[in-house]
Amino acid sequence: MLDFAEALCGNEVAKKGWECEIEGVFDQVGLQRSFSPGTVGGELGSYHWEDHGKYFLNERAWLSIDASGRVRDLRLRPDFSHRTRQHSQLPQNIINARIDMLKSVAARWTHVLGGKRFCRVNAERDIRPEPSNMQLNLQSSGNGATNIIRRYLNSANLDRRLIKDTLLAALNEVFGSDATFTEIEAREHDNPQSGPTPAGHWEIYLGEESKGLIPLSKSGSGLKTVILVLLSLLVVPEIDQTRKSDYVFSVEEPENNLHPSLLRRLLKYIESYAAREGATFFITSHSSVALDLFGVSKAAQIIHVKHDGVSASASRVEAHLDKFGVISALGAKPSDLLQANGIIWVEGPSDRVYINHWIELFSDEKFREGRDYQCAFYGGSLLGRLQVVTPEEAVKEFVNVFTLNPNVAFVCDSDKTAPEGEDAALKSRVTRIKEELSRIPNSFLWITAGKEVENYLPGSVIGQVFENAAAKDPERFERFFPSESKDNQGDSYVEAVLNRKAIDKVDLASRAIAFMKDKDVLLHRFDLVEQVNGLIDRIRSWNR
Repeated sequence: MLDFAEALCGNEVAKKGWECEIEGVFDQVGLQRSFSPGTVGGELGSYHWEDHGKYFLNERAWLSIDASGRVRDLRLRPDFSHRTRQHSQLPQNIINARIDMLKSVAARWTHVLGGKRFCRVNAERDIRPEPSNMQLNLQSSGNGATNIIRRYLNSANLDRRLIKDTLLAALNEVFGSDATFTEIEAREHDNPQSGPTPAGHWEIYLGEESKGLIPLSKSGSGLKTVILVLLSLLVVPEIDQTRKSDYVFSVEEPENNLHPSLLRRLLKYIESYAAREGATFFITSHSSVALDLFGVSKAAQIIHVKHDGVSASASRVEAHLDKFGVISALGAKPSDLLQANGIIWVEGPSDRVYINHWIELFSDEKFREGRDYQCAFYGGSLLGRLQVVTPEEAVKEFVNVFTLNPNVAFVCDSDKTAPEGEDAALKSRVTRIKEELSRIPNSFLWITAGKEVENYLPGSVIGQVFENAAAKDPERFERFFPSESKDNQGDSYVEAVLNRKAIDKVDLASRAIAFMKDKDVLLHRFDLVEQVNGLIDRIRSWNR
């Protein structure tokens, strides 16, 4: 992906032999270069702009570019109708002539990366001592960094404040309370017996208040990473005499050798720089810190790259800002969703406690949350704002959890109560999710056989929790918790059997699982065994 972005910056996609498909919109300026106003005749047979070109204004098109850079194929939206002022539908030869001219228009399309300078920091990077030379060239591996700093500090023709003040201040901003650097120097090794660095090589030294000057060779790799990123952002544009907004910066795996808190500050610095300077960044990362920071950023998008054992594919995660914000408000982080092998969506934290325990119990502890899957909350009525569909079917106003992670399971309360019981209708949001999941491969849906998850609890377990020997099994459609409705007060299991006005759901779950160490106590509870085993089979498939 980064190689492709670099080729786009240099307008060298064809030179590099890339094949690609691009999407764009026809504008008037581009169209009128081929469909000239006032021109008539030729293959189109009538006025080029008035009868043909203007009908494509603001239309979207998709075109394939072959390895030689030629437009191989061009597609319009499926429902586009070829027409003119006189005809509702044109002959095929006129349509073909239109398409050929549209290809010439699309071949001149420009994109936001075209003509930008590409500056890259590789995953494998270092700052080493270097012999002096007159070049100012920072390579993606870090080679040249020492020489750039040396020259800016010592040359009469370069502004040393860029290093002494600007870069040092940025370095302290990123390190925060972890370190305060008071000076930066470049020193020459002139004694061949002084250590492993050859004589005539220069090295960067950083000073701290209580430590004096320390060579970079004695410092951690994380410090070198930060310096290389800052050199790219602050010094390289000055060397090239180019506006920062004309750069595309690439940083591969910035988390390598960086403490999470330092990584977070570095990424926040990058985000602020991008907003302030108008520069573009490509950051590749496996870090949850990066996903959680940029998952809710207005300026960022997340592209998920995956490999099926044969080829790699990349897709944009279509859930940001308010959508990730909705999920974050429920306690799930973007990284929980994007990096998990699969997601089990449950209504709330108490359900999570039960589901995790039952999965461990019935899988003989082979599967655990955080390693093999992740639970996320949908918060009851918020289920009405979630959808599980392919990107083509998605409704813009909904959070499409399929694009966050295609391995998905839902556990939903049926909310059915007596006297209707089994004949009661499911809530519309549950019915919709059920229908959507039926079209998603490798998904799983568990709608409780009773009213809610707590109806699966055996009376013996509840009795041990509350030291109540008379506690019986909750009935299938019995209200377990007290209702806020005056009409239903007093008829819940908690009130009628446990003689309590209220109990904490999470506290009950945390205490109840301590008395469910044996599978046998759960075997008679409706469809619990069947559903848990089905969920375990799905988790197993996610982890193959």
